Amino acid sequence: MRKTFTIISTAAVLISSCSGPDRAFMAEDWDRVIAEYADDGENVYYDRIARLNLALAQKGELAEKAFSYTQAGSAGLLPEWSPDGENGALLSDIYFAMGYVSLSQRMAFETDVLAPEGHNPAMLARLVQTNLIFGAYKVAEKYIIELEKDPATRAWAQSQRRFLSNDAAIENDPLLSSMRRCIPEENFTSGELGLTDALRAIIKTNPKHRQAIEYLGTLYLLDMDFEAFRAFLDEFYGTEALPELPRAFSEAACMLSEMEHGYWKTVGVSQETYRNFRDFVKRLGTGLSMDRFEDTYFYYVMRANSQ
Repeated sequence: MRKTFTIISTAAVLISSCSGPDRAFMAEDWDRVIAEYADDGENVYYDRIARLNLALAQKGELAEKAFSYTQAGSAGLLPEWSPDGENGALLSDIYFAMGYVSLSQRMAFETDVLAPEGHNPAMLARLVQTNLIFGAYKVAEKYIIELEKDPATRAWAQSQRRFLSNDAAIENDPLLSSMRRCIPEENFTSGELGLTDALRAIIKTNPKHRQAIEYLGTLYLLDMDFEAFRAFLDEFYGTEALPELPRAFSEAACMLSEMEHGYWKTVGVSQETYRNFRDFVKRLGTGLSMDRFEDTYFYYVMRANSQ
């Protein structure tokens, strides 16, 4: 798989998606992000595939559809921080989707500090959100005041004032309340834990936050870390966080059955999925076309191991 690395900022995309001050400028059309993604099967730009994966995660489809696209390893799920901060907005969006509020806040702050034109409105808005979630109402108001200065962001900023010093309003807001429930009782600061440990803590704190479980499992799959993925299934399968396996997880469980006969049955994988995997195995090395498996996790592993 030939991989090309490039970095773009998502701030412009976020702001350009707003038709005016009457629309919440932080709104994002995830269906459009998915529909407009171009996959040629060869070149993979880390920032673009990471944004596609974010869109899939926001729709609850990351672990179902990720391998319908040409993936680029874990760097295509979570690109490295760029010293110039150009991908900071994307990273803040990804961490926020995961429920990793403190690290999303840190990325937003650093991205805003590095903004060439003084401020990054999308990241100021993220700082409003994260501080509301943490209950740091005075800090949140500081950023609200800054956003109120711009006609393009004024309406959204003013709409956030109802949350200031109002825990009941936050509890009644689906997004803010869900994110607040992602914060463990003994909260860890951004970067204090490794990402996988942080995601595990988030999942245990808020098992209903689907993005965290999907990001964690997909991270293991992209790195082809089958030992960690097996431990992940042992810990979470059958719990409120993972009552059943989405497609990519099921396909990986079939591969685990090569090492532990019949494992796929213990985690609820369908016979159809397992038969598809066995057909894939039979075709390996035969010279027959593998095209019909292109959207499977086993095909991703095959390509990755052939490089």
